[in-house]
Amino acid sequence: MKNKKIRGWAVGGVVFLFTLILLQLGAFQTLEWKTWDLRLQLLAKPIQASEDIVIFLIDQESLDVYQSEQGLSWPWPRQMYSAIVRYCLRAGVKALFIDLIFSESSVYYAEDDQDLAESMSEAGNVFLPLFLHQHQKETDRGLPPALKAFAMPESSVPERALSRAKSATVPIDTLLTAVKGTGNVQFSQDSDGVFRRIPLAHELDGLILPALPLSLSEYVRGPFPVERIPLDRSGKMIIRYHGPSGTYESYSIAAIINSFAQLESGLTPQISPLEFKDKIILVGGSAPGLLDLRPTPLSALYPGVEIQATVIDNLIHGDFIRVIPEWIIILYILILALLTGWGTSLISRVWKAVVFALICVVLPLAGAVICFLAGSWVDLVAPLFSVLLSFTAASLLNYSFEGRQKRFIKSAFRHYLSPEVIDRVLADPSQLCLGGESREITAFFSDVAGFTSVSESLSPEDLVKLLNEYLSEMTDIILDSRGTLDKYEGDAIIAFWNAPLDLPDHALRACRSALQCQKRLRELRPHLQKTYGHGLTARIGLNSGPAVVGNMGSRRRFDYTAMGDTMNLASRLEGACKQYQIPILIGENTFVHIKDDIVTREVDLIRVVGKAQPVRVYEILGDQSELSTALQEDLENFHQALKMYRGRRWDEAIGLFRKSGETPLARLYIERSQALKNSPPAEGWTGVFDLKQK
Repeated sequence: MKNKKIRGWAVGGVVFLFTLILLQLGAFQTLEWKTWDLRLQLLAKPIQASEDIVIFLIDQESLDVYQSEQGLSWPWPRQMYSAIVRYCLRAGVKALFIDLIFSESSVYYAEDDQDLAESMSEAGNVFLPLFLHQHQKETDRGLPPALKAFAMPESSVPERALSRAKSATVPIDTLLTAVKGTGNVQFSQDSDGVFRRIPLAHELDGLILPALPLSLSEYVRGPFPVERIPLDRSGKMIIRYHGPSGTYESYSIAAIINSFAQLESGLTPQISPLEFKDKIILVGGSAPGLLDLRPTPLSALYPGVEIQATVIDNLIHGDFIRVIPEWIIILYILILALLTGWGTSLISRVWKAVVFALICVVLPLAGAVICFLAGSWVDLVAPLFSVLLSFTAASLLNYSFEGRQKRFIKSAFRHYLSPEVIDRVLADPSQLCLGGESREITAFFSDVAGFTSVSESLSPEDLVKLLNEYLSEMTDIILDSRGTLDKYEGDAIIAFWNAPLDLPDHALRACRSALQCQKRLRELRPHLQKTYGHGLTARIGLNSGPAVVGNMGSRRRFDYTAMGDTMNLASRLEGACKQYQIPILIGENTFVHIKDDIVTREVDLIRVVGKAQPVRVYEILGDQSELSTALQEDLENFHQALKMYRGRRWDEAIGLFRKSGETPLARLYIERSQALKNSPPAEGWTGVFDLKQK
């Protein structure tokens, strides 16, 4: 167990270091982004999008309407946007953002730009975008002086939140001086082409310029420090998308312009401006020809203006995605790797390993989901990778180490353990103590009566066939009762129960196995007599007690066996069966274990060769359920006779033994009683009978 734990910790540690290296190299980044996209797709809630943000879309229908009815091709005259500004002024909107870059003067007429500038000045809450570039423009004329009015104090932006720009495309001066604010809307997508993050501040020619959503949000909400906005490790804000394209309420811009024209004519507008009171209005394109459709985690074609709307929503309502600090992620990966490696190394059963693996896989998945719902981005791919790799590595090592152990166990035990017992040992090898241990067992010795004469009368081939048939039948019964076959010694079978696996009812199993062996041998006897000319009879001795059990022998050759007085006495009891002409004899320790389940007859109090202490021995006759009234009466009569015998009341004992029937055991006691009557034993006689041979 200790080695398994150490191996598990080692696997987890190595996997952690390997995962950490891959993490630092960015090997998981693209896949991590994809899993984040999936989290958004499954868990984002459009209902969380602010109802105070509305989009006026320059859709394909609007382009088609003005092209067909008024002959206006794209780009439209600036007065179209003047109409929108004045419509929003009547509506009392909080802020208006026109997501179009007016970097060149209008091509329609000179007053066109001036008209838009006047409407924006009158409204006082209009924002226009600027584009910041990562490359130097060939026609760069420098930054207009008016842009300085929209720059942020350098101290308000932490260094890591700054993105460096090399050039800019800005609105013309006429419009730039009329707007309430401006900011960058041009930002790059991630390496897989998806827009997930946005820089909030940019440095260009010594000016700190905000992203447009930051500029507009500060106007609506009031200034708030950039350092309080959660940023990822690259200094960018993660965009928390609430849903697919269309999540924010939108209107076709043609309907808005038409509604303004109706108001100017004194007519009831198609869309009342009162619907937009205190709303934040964004004007942007969704028509494919305007080239402002971008891929996002929730849609491959997502209007750029909706991305800006989402960021504004996040900033105003503090609906941020917080990135878990890297050191916590590293600790998280370490814990998962160690836990998976440790747990997998301790598990040997396949189904338990599968369940444990599923639990370990669920942990990072559940962590990712819970953190998402709590507004945090916790890495999923690297932790999941560490779990899967730890499980795989630990499983392979288990297979390598324990597979070798299991092959050894199968090789060592397949000849004397049942397949069921071997499977239990393999499932929990800790139950097996290789080398030797002391434990209580029930020993089994059997021998074929008169086998010497049998062997002399048969050819070697027939003798082998007879032995194999007999031993196979008896061994199957022993193994089926979860006994352990110790060895064969010619026709003798030596076995025991309660090793290597714990069997609390080992004595009962051994007795029932002995009874079944005798029953099966009776069934086989006619067949054996007919086939080989000999019907076999076997004697069985059983004894329970302590023994040393384990692999005994040399390093190159050993046997799994049991040794000790318990085994020796079982062997003596098997030999005593011959003298008493009884098929099965058990020792007193075995009797104590099985007396409530097995019908027994006390046979004698004997002292075997080599032992000073006498032992009471019993014959087993069958299960208690098989005890008939006649048998019960016979047993009571025999035990009463035995009591008379030990009480030196010879005549009464002889009468009762005769009443017990003409059994070999009764005749033996009648002969003893008569001999003792004629030659009484000395005072202090205890009835112990000394066996003269093994």
